[in-house]
Amino acid sequence: MAAAVLLIAGVLLGLVIVATVILLAPGSVPTGRHGEWIVAAAVPAPQGPEQAEALPPEAPAQTIVAQTITAQAPQTVEPQPPATSNSEPRYSLASVSRPVPAPVSTRPAVDAPAFTARWPLSPAEDDTKPTGSIRLALADESAPAVAPVPQPRVPAEAARIKPLVRKSEPVAKRPVNPLEEVDRYLWQVYERSPVKKDSSGDFTWKDQAAAKRMHMSLKAYVIGGMEPDFREQLYHAGHAMDAAGLHWSMLSAFRDDYRQELAKGFKARTGNSLHGGSRAVGGYGHGRAIDINNPDGDDETVWHWIDAHGAKYGLRRPMPGYDPAHIQAGGEWHAVAQNLRASRARLAEKAKPRNTAAARSKDAKTAM
Repeated sequence: MAAAVLLIAGVLLGLVIVATVILLAPGSVPTGRHGEWIVAAAVPAPQGPEQAEALPPEAPAQTIVAQTITAQAPQTVEPQPPATSNSEPRYSLASVSRPVPAPVSTRPAVDAPAFTARWPLSPAEDDTKPTGSIRLALADESAPAVAPVPQPRVPAEAARIKPLVRKSEPVAKRPVNPLEEVDRYLWQVYERSPVKKDSSGDFTWKDQAAAKRMHMSLKAYVIGGMEPDFREQLYHAGHAMDAAGLHWSMLSAFRDDYRQELAKGFKARTGNSLHGGSRAVGGYGHGRAIDINNPDGDDETVWHWIDAHGAKYGLRRPMPGYDPAHIQAGGEWHAVAQNLRASRARLAEKAKPRNTAAARSKDAKTAM
């Protein structure tokens, strides 16, 4: 079927090509090689010899002139007598007159001085001036005169009234958390030992799981879960150990009841831990015990330092034999923490840049 369709299409295409070639062939249109142009009358030819003689010899509007196109010089073709009464007459080129063109009337060129004298340029139409002058002239001529707006009369009393001066309100300062510095330092100490492990193995994941369970960050869980006064004690004791060259850290800080259940080895029952047990201290925000270590490996140096200097900061190590890493608050630790906080505030106040003018004025009054 496809072959038959292709065959029919090829035959039709061939017919179209042949027809196009025939139409465009040079022999299909009369040219100069055929001899001469045939001149025929545009109107019906007269019948009989009498009517042929009555036809005027010059009828250019009703005849078509033919010229013999040959390689030789043109020859005058004489009209032949008609063979019969029904033959058409022929005319020569001599009998046809050429049309004479009508005369063309022209106008003289315009004299520039005469034109300028007749139509002088006005100042607004002078091309030498900028365009803005023309616009201003048009605006002055077309725009109506605007009367000045009368100004309201102001009483003399009103002129003496002073304008109100709006005082800028002081920008409220963001409240400063007094424990922000403490929490930042303790978190750095906690991260000194990124891997938490003891004799029971690696338990780094336990604090992370407990913080995720409470929808908290690890820092907010392990540091923020401790008592503020206990954090103040650890801050000052930790800086003293740093000054002594001891690189200390925390194995465990705050532990809620869930975290206490995950602990292994020697430990308090769930709810009774000072790390943050619900029955012992009241849960989150009230932890008052940590497990301390030395990331360098010599834990006993840190423990012995607590034994020797811990009481100064309200800290003690109650079970050196059973749980040597455990330290907790002891004695009048709240009062100790308040004194430590006050000393830290005084040091921070001294570290602030002083206003020299106010300081000189205060010093002068003191000297008087």
